Amino acid sequence: MKASKIVVIAVIILLISGSVFAQKFGPDPGKKKELVKQYRDLELLKILDLTEEESGKVLPIIKEIDKNRETFHFKFKQVLEEIEFALMHNEDEARISELNNKLIKLQKDFEKERTKLHKKLRSHLSEEQYAKFLIFNLNFVKQLKERIKSIHEKPFLKR
Repeated sequence: MKASKIVVIAVIILLISGSVFAQKFGPDPGKKKELVKQYRDLELLKILDLTEEESGKVLPIIKEIDKNRETFHFKFKQVLEEIEFALMHNEDEARISELNNKLIKLQKDFEKERTKLHKKLRSHLSEEQYAKFLIFNLNFVKQLKERIKSIHEKPFLKR
């Protein structure tokens, strides 16, 4: 009886310790992505110098633009995987053509929706603000990477 209790306790301890060590430390990738978006939005609002009312109109459109891009990338990757599968399994040319057309349509639909959302955003901004938005988007990722790199390059303070 004592031996079986010890075995049960040992198994429980192993399961708990295994699950603890299997977890990654730090915020999950989804949380990091949201934090970056929030940071981006704050920086963008500073650059655009929007009123609270203007921010209330512009931010939802920017979120729509993000969602459109994320959905496109997800679907694009799925179709590419289908194409790769079809090629690996020597599917007929009609199937491959169908998948290629699906990918092209997906790209066209994305661009159409992206253009529509940018026109909507532009209608809520001045020409200068919209130009700043475009430039900001072009440079944001590069600047973020540079900031992260500079943080990692700074030596720790000696205590």
